[in-house]
Amino acid sequence: MKTIKSTLLVVSLILVFIGSFIIVQNKNLFTNRTTQEKKKEQDLHERQLAYLKKHKKDIEEYIKSLNPKIETVQIDWEQTQWDQIGNGTPQGGGDIVQVYGSFNNIAKSSWSVIIRIEDGKILINSIGIGSPLRIEG
Repeated sequence: MKTIKSTLLVVSLILVFIGSFIIVQNKNLFTNRTTQEKKKEQDLHERQLAYLKKHKKDIEEYIKSLNPKIETVQIDWEQTQWDQIGNGTPQGGGDIVQVYGSFNNIAKSSWSVIIRIEDGKILINSIGIGSPLRIEG
């Protein structure tokens, strides 16, 4: 009985130590970002969106290259999303922007692409498919 209690105590102490370590490493775990940080991120996203709009043709050409039946590409800039991708490590796989749209003016068509972001810069040459071309899917 004494061995079980001491084992539970050691395991509890290890879990507390690991939990403390995680909290110290991730300062934003329980707090929201400051208003200044949010404003800075919003400004960055606006600049990145403007950059994407300048490279609209690159996105359209990429989508058209996926299927010869695609004649026109529509981009829904309002759905653009910024995210982080995971790769199983604490550092993660990096930052991305996801762009969504439709094609051939079909109301229920859809596609999405993922574009990598490195050091705050969008790597337009890293366009990859996020979701396949779909109609009513």
